[in-house]
Amino acid sequence: PNVCQEREEIDESQHNNETDSDGEDGGIFGSFQFSSCQQTETKYICTTKIRNNGIRKSFVVKYQCCHGFRRVKGKPGCTEVNLKSMIDTVADIGAKDFVQLVKSSGLEEKLSSSNLTLFAPSDNAVRDFTDSLQEAVEFYVPPATARRRRSAGTEGTSMREIVLGHMTPGFIDLSEMADEQVLYSDNSNSSIRINMYPNRVVTANCARVTSSNNYANTGIVHVVDRVIRPVTKTLAQLIMQDEQFRTLASMVKKADLIESLSGPGHFTLFAPTESAFEKLDPAIRTQIQSGHSCVKNLVKHHLLSHSLCSVAVTQRILTKNFGGDILKLERHLDTGKIFISDIQVVVKDIIATNGVLHVLDEVIVPDSARPLSNALSNHNMTTFLSLFKEAGLTESLDAMDNVTLFAPTDAALAEPEAMKVIEKVRENKNKLRDMLLYHTTGPEVQACDLTNNMELKSGLADQSLRVTMYSMLPLFTSLPSRMAVQCARIVSYDKKACGGVIHAVDRLLLPPTATVHEIVQSNDKYSILRKVIKGTGLEDDLMDNDPVTLLAPTDEAFQKLPEEDLKKLLEDKKLAKRTLKQHILPEAMCCSGVAATSWPFTYNVETLGSKSIQVRRDNDGAVHFGSAKVIDCDNMATNGILHSVNRVMVPHNINNGGLLQMGNPNVEVFLYGL
Repeated sequence: PNVCQEREEIDESQHNNETDSDGEDGGIFGSFQFSSCQQTETKYICTTKIRNNGIRKSFVVKYQCCHGFRRVKGKPGCTEVNLKSMIDTVADIGAKDFVQLVKSSGLEEKLSSSNLTLFAPSDNAVRDFTDSLQEAVEFYVPPATARRRRSAGTEGTSMREIVLGHMTPGFIDLSEMADEQVLYSDNSNSSIRINMYPNRVVTANCARVTSSNNYANTGIVHVVDRVIRPVTKTLAQLIMQDEQFRTLASMVKKADLIESLSGPGHFTLFAPTESAFEKLDPAIRTQIQSGHSCVKNLVKHHLLSHSLCSVAVTQRILTKNFGGDILKLERHLDTGKIFISDIQVVVKDIIATNGVLHVLDEVIVPDSARPLSNALSNHNMTTFLSLFKEAGLTESLDAMDNVTLFAPTDAALAEPEAMKVIEKVRENKNKLRDMLLYHTTGPEVQACDLTNNMELKSGLADQSLRVTMYSMLPLFTSLPSRMAVQCARIVSYDKKACGGVIHAVDRLLLPPTATVHEIVQSNDKYSILRKVIKGTGLEDDLMDNDPVTLLAPTDEAFQKLPEEDLKKLLEDKKLAKRTLKQHILPEAMCCSGVAATSWPFTYNVETLGSKSIQVRRDNDGAVHFGSAKVIDCDNMATNGILHSVNRVMVPHNINNGGLLQMGNPNVEVFLYGL
């Protein structure tokens, strides 16, 4: 008894005819009917789904105690309870001052005759509101036109309209509400946004609900800790109609976000004032105002895709902004002040129809809104930045858009070899510029978009950058990889800047000028290797565009061989070819990609001769391919990499020590490390 029933029929046929591809209606079950029920604290809900010959419908039946009745433990059905009038209920739960506002506004009869939900400000909330009117304190420092209208209340709003803004038709039980659900009040449909936060804080237009679901004979009362102001403007209107936000409004337009902030949604905007922008460094302010990507990055950094009321910040919270960055908000418990990224929120909780606005007295300038030169300085890449200044490229650097910069760290540029190169190119400003431009590429490439053997066109004409990636644990290839560009390891990545992204590398990048074959031909320490290669037909493999890695034995390595064996290699070109194939990898393999591992985490690579050899890094940091030790790493070529090794890996007859050509390559034995 005394149970009210609510029925809803949902026709899903048309929608599912257009989108359904699961074949449910024509499946092995044919037509069917399925019902399920669930019970909440206040309701019992049953849903029945019907599928029959293309007809798809759901019937939802909700059972709950009728208004004025409650479930009592141990008793069947719903038991009548003695409910007071709305006026008496509001007074009893600590909102007597609001009752006086209701009466003085001529709305007492409405409360007694209409079924409605009331968000009643507590007595303290009403007194604070009254004091604020007497002291002429607005939500934020208002424009001149608003100051002239203070006498009318809140920018021309009457007290009756304010009271009506706390009423909404029907019975709204907060336990059945969802986060970001919007209600419409009796004040010309001024909105009331309900937010529910993880710390069990519930708000109505950012006013904290301190007591909920107080039932009266004609409605439900929720107590809030502040007076709810009428809400009729969008976030876009708030900033565009106030001179305090003139610069911000201009930037929102440039960022193409005015339309988003003008329509429906759930946003939070941290809004810097004009004085906040005046505090910016002039160079940064100019860059932000002139650069489209800088503007967009800056605005997105101040914008959230959800409504965040100040009351939700109890101590310290982290949230994600429009740009995907993490923002830290913190409340100082001794003062109650709220800071975002160490910048104070000077005015909180200005409610719009599509979100909430908080006023800042400083601008949050993320790296993504700073010039590339500024970002380099902030990330302690000052030596690399000084080279751009020396080459007269700072302005060009900051003017770049949609660019990726591979920036050597200060430690990398302090290495003796790097310092030697820098001193040499300083003698010719054009060469210095070419070297710096080689560290740039376009478009912007995040670390997650990099792939193995990816070629990026550099800022230096006709030169490319090759990306290589290696698994840190070979048996678990899904784990994060070690990344390198031109064999320089990427030690940190995705440092955002205005117009691009910065990846820090552990060495200076130098554009290669020769193929692997040309490096061998031009270097005196490979004179024997040149003779072994000649006539084998492998010259083309070492000159092709496809990336290769050559493990190049030096003359000293060849001289370790017995004289007879070396003679056979020089004379027998078939044996020489088979031997050399064990020194060629059909991929770019950097020393920087070889991590120190221990058993059972071994790493093997396949050679051009289809043999698998182990790659490892020993305790001293040296890299080994098989048992050949690399003595000079990562000599970059236009078509791959050359490593100098200290040993020759040759087919060997273990019994007599002589070189042997075996007819069956599947039973050939290799001894690494003669």
